[in-house]
Amino acid sequence: MLDKFISFLFSMRLMAILILLFFIAIGYATFIENDFGTQTAKALVYNTTWFEIIMVLLSINMIANINRYKLWRKEKWPVLLFHISFIFIVIGAGITRYVSYEGMMSIREGEQSNLIVSDRTFLQIKVHDNAYQFNYDKPLLLHNYEGSLEFLKSNDFSQNVKFLENDISIDYIDFIPNAVDTLIVGEGVPTLTIVLAGANGRETYYLQEGRAKRYLGLNFSFGTPLPGHVNFFYQDDELMVQLPSDGQFMRMADQFQGMVQKDSIQPLMLRSLYMVDGQNFVIPILNEKATLSHYAGVNPEGQEMEDLLKVKVSSNGEEQLVELFGDKGFVSNRNQFQLGGLNFSLSYGSKYYQTPFFIRLNDFQLERYPGSNSPASFASEVTLIDGEETNHRIFMNNVLDHKGYRFFQSSYDQDELGTVLSVNHDFWGTWVSYLGYLLMTIGMIATIFSKNTRFASLRKKLDDLRLKRTLTVLLFFSLSSSILAQSSSSVDSLIQANAIEVIHANDFGRLVVQDDGGRLKPFSTTSSEVLRKVSRKSDYNGLNPNQVVLGMLQNPYLWQLAPMIKVNNEELRANLGIENKYTSFLSFFSDEARYILTNEVEVAYAKKPAERSKYDKEVMAVDERVNVCYMVYNGSFMRFFPIPEDPNNKWISPSMNQGLLMGGDSLFVNNILPIYYKSLQQAIADGDYQVPNNTLTAIKNYQLKFGSEVYPSDMKINTEVFYNEFRVFNRLSYYYAIVGLIMILLLIQQILKERKWRNVIIKIAFVLIGIGFIAHTVGLMGRWFISGHAPWSNAYESVIYIAWATVLAGFIFSRKSLMTVAATAILSSLLLMVAALNWLDPEITNLVPVLDSYWLIIHVAIITASYGFLALGALLGFLNLILMIIQNKNNRKRIGDSLKELTFINELSITTGLFMLSVGTFLGGIWANESWGRYWGWDPKETWALASMLIYIFVLHMRFIPKIKGIFAFNLASLVAYSSIIMTYFGVNFYLSGLHSYAKGDPMPIPSFVYYSIVIVTIVAVLAKWRQRQLRN
Repeated sequence: MLDKFISFLFSMRLMAILILLFFIAIGYATFIENDFGTQTAKALVYNTTWFEIIMVLLSINMIANINRYKLWRKEKWPVLLFHISFIFIVIGAGITRYVSYEGMMSIREGEQSNLIVSDRTFLQIKVHDNAYQFNYDKPLLLHNYEGSLEFLKSNDFSQNVKFLENDISIDYIDFIPNAVDTLIVGEGVPTLTIVLAGANGRETYYLQEGRAKRYLGLNFSFGTPLPGHVNFFYQDDELMVQLPSDGQFMRMADQFQGMVQKDSIQPLMLRSLYMVDGQNFVIPILNEKATLSHYAGVNPEGQEMEDLLKVKVSSNGEEQLVELFGDKGFVSNRNQFQLGGLNFSLSYGSKYYQTPFFIRLNDFQLERYPGSNSPASFASEVTLIDGEETNHRIFMNNVLDHKGYRFFQSSYDQDELGTVLSVNHDFWGTWVSYLGYLLMTIGMIATIFSKNTRFASLRKKLDDLRLKRTLTVLLFFSLSSSILAQSSSSVDSLIQANAIEVIHANDFGRLVVQDDGGRLKPFSTTSSEVLRKVSRKSDYNGLNPNQVVLGMLQNPYLWQLAPMIKVNNEELRANLGIENKYTSFLSFFSDEARYILTNEVEVAYAKKPAERSKYDKEVMAVDERVNVCYMVYNGSFMRFFPIPEDPNNKWISPSMNQGLLMGGDSLFVNNILPIYYKSLQQAIADGDYQVPNNTLTAIKNYQLKFGSEVYPSDMKINTEVFYNEFRVFNRLSYYYAIVGLIMILLLIQQILKERKWRNVIIKIAFVLIGIGFIAHTVGLMGRWFISGHAPWSNAYESVIYIAWATVLAGFIFSRKSLMTVAATAILSSLLLMVAALNWLDPEITNLVPVLDSYWLIIHVAIITASYGFLALGALLGFLNLILMIIQNKNNRKRIGDSLKELTFINELSITTGLFMLSVGTFLGGIWANESWGRYWGWDPKETWALASMLIYIFVLHMRFIPKIKGIFAFNLASLVAYSSIIMTYFGVNFYLSGLHSYAKGDPMPIPSFVYYSIVIVTIVAVLAKWRQRQLRN
């Protein structure tokens, strides 16, 4: 029996079970966090004993299997390193959990501190009998979850206190999160009503005598004066007030104002406004006798509400119900009482840790963006006092590191006279974890390039595939060289066949680009301008501007043959030897690559404007169109990349990067677009745009990192993109014309001979013009929003505004005659057609930036690139299932060989993707640790990244488990596993709340494609399994 247990404990089956349990646990925990908060998720899952047992068992199982599969042999050292790295990471996590601590340190200017407010909550117990004393801090992680999983972790506890010969116990009674007070007047103790200005307006709180509470960032005490509190207390039967900092007051009755000095004692003035530490409060009334009841409330974002813990204290046969208010991040005042002949002091909440040195805040500095209250950066000028004094500056991504303590700039006081530093004391936990990350990276690289790993063996089995790839490449170049001989119709066919997906092209169009004038705009505006300038059209054979310009960038040799440059002048067309109005870019160059229009352009520009003929003007216009195409092909418009810390916020294209960027930034800017274009080529072939999408995300993240100071808001980008795509004024020009013409014809006929049916159509036309007018109004408002100025500042805007006013006039006079509406609609149509002949970009205002770190761009680039490899695995898995379905006895061997080959590629792709996903995920942890002092916080995004790692680890180890190994199981698993990536990339963003979330947990419907995908995958899997069984029989 023992042998069987040990065998199972060290088996790959148990490994698979534990990994799946781990996956299910952390995946479900993200939904618990979304509904009940991070503390509840930690209490039920992340910080539970059973969860830690899973990790310990996994580590033991991994160590046993290292020995079982002899990974310690020299030839397997890369795989050994990769596996050992996870053990180091688990050990580092254990050190962080049980040895290290973190918290916050608040310091006012001119003051010093060595107190850290813990990030964890404790029940702090102190008992003494005037001779001896007992202290114990019991860690508590309470939750507000009520449901089927409550059995995982109950709030209930009973703490026996061994103090001399006394019989003492503290028992849990109730926990009320975000406790809201309800005042009951009549019996009880003196109670103050406190009114503060909160995020939702007026906020009312109650403070009983003998209590100290924290409301909206301000500490209050009633009874006993406490340092750092707004103190209320009686002195000679008069209620007094004492402020923790210099403040002001205003007596509302007569508007009398005055100053209140720090720690000075003054009579409390009821119904007067007090201002201190950036907060305002009023005490409208004092109830001499009142009691409070409590219920669970909702904690508004950005505000603090204390929780209420009720416990029963038993001491030497006596009992007392004690209410303890507190919360994470705040050290609550102790509740002191006597019971059973002993003195008790209890509190709930955070506690203080002391550093062996002091930090003094000399100056807190806050910089805001011009014209905005949003902070651009903030920093703390501090002095470290540890025997000797040294000055330091703490700001974003610049950490003060001393004796194992790391200080990060976290926040600041509302009055901007104090700083809040995040403090982390986790030297060994951090470096053990970092060692694990390092071993993982080395192991990953070595596994890929070593000759004695499974990765190498799979590569050897794919030698034939390499040959096929070579032939494919040769065929591609052969095709490219023959394209020049194709006719325009053939070129158009090739363009259609190689068209980029509309959705992805539009996503590309959302990238922000800077034009020569310094204006930042979505690239869809540039695309629209290019196509409008070159072809004088809004699309090219059904392809929208984004598809056209992105196609020109991705496949320039094909698009240079496309007849897309408009030539109006017949004489110029004859000189060029073309018959149609549209010709290709290459048609302007001779066989010797000489520009044909060189002489004509020089002659035209040499003339004075008044002397230029129509031919000269057409030459200049066509020359401009050719040059616009040339600028697209050479990447001049691709100014996607901001120069870090450039005082003028200049953005550049890769061709402009001549020593402007250094190191990794330069490599990124120079290489990301070629990588993107290459991934597009593959995406066009297989229809999977995951990798190009990830690349766009990386570019956007780079923009947000270095150009966030001037990056436009999403709303402005969305508005401008919609404005470009909908082309409201162009559409209205035809809409007004058609509806207005029909209406005016019917009105004329109605004048000649009245018919009831005509009246009905006329009324419908009236309503339709009204709808058009609303669209016209919305279009003007949108242009106003985009440009930042009233939409009548230039010729184009004045025309479209006049067109709007014309229709408005028609409606104003429509009571007199409906003919006015019809006529003004036609006139407005003509005005809008004239406006369409001119195009002017709206002015875009600056966006308040979001500060990013250097680590973030590395993390995102690697982890999102991994999605492409894993997506390839999913696609290959699906294709293999299809091959299994069509396999029969006649083609069994041929398809069987293909299945093996594709499965090998699938495993290689998944292995590479898993390596990158693992390294990218933990690089994100390093970024988090370097940014705010914690490398893992169970944020839903990082949690689901870990969940994806687990599921792919399971997939790659299925081959060691007899009952689930095989080609069918592996390919199906590789397909289904990608759902975890979809959840990581999309689900977290739109369904869960967290640091990476876009929707912040707002509910949104599950896309219909999810259900279709599940049905399709299920049907394909069933058919593939059925076919495999049929072939075996």
